[in-house]
Order: sequence, then structure tokens, then C-alpha cells
Amino acid sequence: MFRLASALKPYHETGSLNDHINLFGFIDHHTFLTKSGDVGCVLASHGVDYECLDSSGIDSSTKRLESALKLFDSRYRIYQYLYKRNAPEIAHRTYSSPVLSAAIENRISYLKGKADSLYTIAIYFVIILENSSGGKSFLRTFRKAVQEKQSPWRELKAFLSREEQGLLLGEEIHRAQAALHDKASSFLHQINDFLTIEVLDKQEAFRFLKRILNFDPDKLHFARLKHDTFLDYYLCESHLECHRGFLRVDDFYVKVLTLKEPSPQSFPLIFQKLLEARANFFIVTEWKKEEPDKTRRRIHSRRRHFHNTKRSLVSYLNTSSVPSTSQDVLIDDSKEAQVHCLGRALQELDVNGTYFGEFSLTVVAYDLD
Repeated sequence: MFRLASALKPYHETGSLNDHINLFGFIDHHTFLTKSGDVGCVLASHGVDYECLDSSGIDSSTKRLESALKLFDSRYRIYQYLYKRNAPEIAHRTYSSPVLSAAIENRISYLKGKADSLYTIAIYFVIILENSSGGKSFLRTFRKAVQEKQSPWRELKAFLSREEQGLLLGEEIHRAQAALHDKASSFLHQINDFLTIEVLDKQEAFRFLKRILNFDPDKLHFARLKHDTFLDYYLCESHLECHRGFLRVDDFYVKVLTLKEPSPQSFPLIFQKLLEARANFFIVTEWKKEEPDKTRRRIHSRRRHFHNTKRSLVSYLNTSSVPSTSQDVLIDDSKEAQVHCLGRALQELDVNGTYFGEFSLTVVAYDLD
């Protein structure tokens, strides 16, 4: 027998798209706020013209950007977006001179004939400062109040008053906002001499955020921020369909690829060949620095694990009367190599000052075909 409840179950379990968007609104002209209490800003960059640089110049720019990113500690998440869009609109204007106008029209008609092979590239940075105020528990605040004996008592009292808690959260958000602006300004001062970059205002930041969820050029061209709040609701304006091997966003076919295993090494222009793909796409990388003490504890734990398991449990049991030698014990060479690699990671951490962190990479390809 057909049951209507079973047919509607997938629809009810799906929910709305804006429930999965962790954006709330803008708190000033440049800073947005998430539902979890984090603050962030969007930076737009024109990139570096690598075709006019030799290998040493490209390497120098890469090292300087890497050095500037060291400003952000473990509280910050750094997102990098690279957009490639095919068949862009070519901006031009007319002049009173007939000779100049004819030359421009001829040039525009020539470029329109090659529109299938032309594309634009846009680069953005999103800096998010994680605010830990939303995850505070009563016991953690009480322990901090007992240890410090002064300032955390106000946080402890805020658990008993909703108004006091709102004021306290507002103060913490404003402190996080000031810290984010200071870090972003320091980052801009370090790289502005070789990389043109600017902080977007809330109108431009809204168009950028809308670009992540909508692919229709007309929707992006006429996008305007009407209210500073409820960003999650106003960003979702496309119809989403989930199929077995792809997604459909309005009339666009969408394929999402994620990085499963990181590359053993990285180098400048590592995604240059990807620009030859004929589809529209954007690449997203996420980076969060990890504290050295946490990294060191994790490496020591894995070294002990691989060292203890490189021999099987049976090898420790000697049933014969003759004592076993090291040549008689079978050792897993892969785990032995893991121990040596982790040892080199400790050397990089303690001797060379290298830091580690969490990294992810996603490629979203979309096109009408």
C-alpha cells in the first residue's frame, strides 16, 4: 500500500538550504558575523602577473606571501578562492573621434569572435577569526573564575541573566572585530607593494558570497544587499537538485571534487594546467595553523604507535628454548619508514621553525553543457 508519509520523508529530511549556511549578517562596513559567533572579512586581489616574471621573481613573491600568512595564529581560518569564468563581458566605451571608435569596434568584434577561448580570473581571500565565546560551558567558566578570581566572575554571572549574557557576547564580538581588523591591516601592509589587494565593503562582499551559491551571471550582476542580517536567507536564490553523479543548480551541471591525499610537495603555479579546462570552476583552499605543542603531542603519539606495532604480537612470543635474535623477527618496513618521517617532522618543527596545520582543497566545476 502506498504511504504518503514514506514518499514525503526524503523531502522533510532534506530541509532548507539556508540552514546549512553559517552566515548571519554584517556588523560593520567590512565585517560579517556567523551564526557560531565568528567574525570575518573578504579581501579581493588582482594577483601577480607571473608571465612577466622569471622563476626567481615568482619564488620571491610566493615566499613573501607565505611569510605574510604567518601572521595568523591558530584562531584564524584562511580561505583562498580562485574563480575562472568563460566568455566574459568585455568592457569598452565609445569616443567622439570616429577613427578611435572604429578601431575599438574592430577590436571588440575580433575579441567576441574568440569568446569561447577567453576567460577571466578572480582571486579572493576570506579571513575568519574563530570566537570561542559561543562554546563556553558553565564548568569551564567556573574553573577559570576560581583560578583568576576576578574577571571571569562576570562571565559566570552571565549564565544567570540573559541580558547580561547578551552584553558580554557583544563585547567579545567587538574585541574579535578589532583583532580581525588589526591582523588584516598588518597583512595588507606586508604584501601591498607586490600584490594588489583590498578589503571589500559589505556590498561587494555580499556579491562574492552570493557567487559561491549562484552561477547565473544575471543574478550576480543585479545582486544588492538590502539588509545587514539574514545573509543565509538572501544568499540562496537558486534551485538545487541532487543527482547520483552531479548536482543541478538552476540550469548548470555542477561537479564537486575534494582533495583526498595532499601532494608531497607544492610549488608556484601548481594549478596552471587546470586553467585549460573548458568548464567554469572555482578552487577553494582552507588553512588553519595548529599550535606547535599540539602538533608535537600528535607526532609523538603516532611515533609511539608505529614503533609499537611495527612488530606483530606473535613475534614477542618465543616458544622455543633458543633465544630469538633481531634477524628472526619480521619488521614492517612501512611503519619503520613512518617513524623516520615523523622524526623529520619533529626536526622541522623544533629546529627549522616550520609550523603545521589543517588544509583542505575543493574544486567546483559548473557549466551549462
